[in-house]
Amino acid sequence: MKLPSVLRHSVFVILPLAAFAETGEERAERLLNAMGGREAWAKVQFVHVEAVHDSLNLAEPYTNRIWNDLCSRRVRFEAKNAQLDSRAGLAGDAGWRWRDGSPVEMTPERLADEQRWWEANIYKTIHRIALGNTGLSFTAVGEHRLEVFRRDGVRLNWFLLHPGGAPMLFGTWDSEAATVFGPLASNGTVNYPKWGGRPDGSWRYEIVRFVTSGSVPSGIDFTAP
Repeated sequence: MKLPSVLRHSVFVILPLAAFAETGEERAERLLNAMGGREAWAKVQFVHVEAVHDSLNLAEPYTNRIWNDLCSRRVRFEAKNAQLDSRAGLAGDAGWRWRDGSPVEMTPERLADEQRWWEANIYKTIHRIALGNTGLSFTAVGEHRLEVFRRDGVRLNWFLLHPGGAPMLFGTWDSEAATVFGPLASNGTVNYPKWGGRPDGSWRYEIVRFVTSGSVPSGIDFTAP
């Protein structure tokens, strides 16, 4: 029996849509390509970010600097303006904090938070995706969302991606709290979101310096002053 033309066409419309559904791995690759590509990010082992932040809790903007070792659990933070001098660091299982020139207690809870931040920060995740075979798995959710999971099944990150692959929203762990990302910029080696902020407007930043390296430069100290 010959099918009506409308029915014949509906079969050929539905099947290709199912056949070409994007996998999590394909979506992760699209993100990686937008951020500068696998080859470039696989070589990045260190990121230094300098950004100007605005917060509803502070009257004046402050400069935030991060020295981030993507391969070993080491990171250093400095947030400064005329009224603020806050510093913190993480080196393996040890952490420290300073405020206005004096040490501040690093509680076990705060140390765990710093360790979780380092494990789930976007630059480390992009580096791990680029390396491959690092125990990460990927799930495509809906049309635009990518979820990244550790080997033990714990969700590490989630992204909402532009059709071109650039991240527009970013979150960590089991939280749905998001960072909104602006358009991508380039440092000549890789791409990165030029600015970011909270959807409620409580906090925002703009990157003014973004440096990547294939190793941690000498002279950077991640231990307490």
